[in-house]
Amino acid sequence: MTEGIYVLPHTRATTMRRSARTAAIALAAPLLAACGPFASEGDGAKASKASEAPVKTLRLGEPGTQTTELTHDGKTGKFTITAQRVVVGKASDLDELKDEKYKGWVPVWVYVNAKLVDGDAPMTGAMVMSDVGVRTADDIPVIRLLMMGQDLTGKPADCEDDAPAAEWKKGDDHTRCASYLVPEGKPAAFVTFSRGYYKEPLKWAVQ
Repeated sequence: MTEGIYVLPHTRATTMRRSARTAAIALAAPLLAACGPFASEGDGAKASKASEAPVKTLRLGEPGTQTTELTHDGKTGKFTITAQRVVVGKASDLDELKDEKYKGWVPVWVYVNAKLVDGDAPMTGAMVMSDVGVRTADDIPVIRLLMMGQDLTGKPADCEDDAPAAEWKKGDDHTRCASYLVPEGKPAAFVTFSRGYYKEPLKWAVQ
């Protein structure tokens, strides 16, 4: 097992080479898997952390205590992020993929709400789920499941991924959803939302 992140067996080499905010697995091949950003902390990073109150672990349904900036096409909106719920599937849901590498994994669907509260409005292209992560009880991140042109049959009907063309006006909120894989016997314990290199991610405990 690669230290610091759960990966499918054939993705270990890719994990060591690539880094990104959210680890992802495609149906045909892994797109990327990452433990999170790696950066040396200079004085700017330390000052940023010192000026911000520590982030407390929230419960699902509680809005994040700090707003998050999302940027697209030169516009930056400030959003309130709320992890809402986690729907747990069954290991057998992955049988239809007909691939041995999915044995020992369980799909989960994570719902996150974002509300545009300040900044540039209207705006489009606010991608919410690209910054969302899932962690197990031992605080290790898991992988996201990306399906190319299809979805698992067991995917909830109301699970809607990011819509790049969706318009956001001030006060608008949308709930987005994405699929993740957790190891059998290690359920999703936390949902996180990355806020960049120098800020602690928002974090919600899965009850």
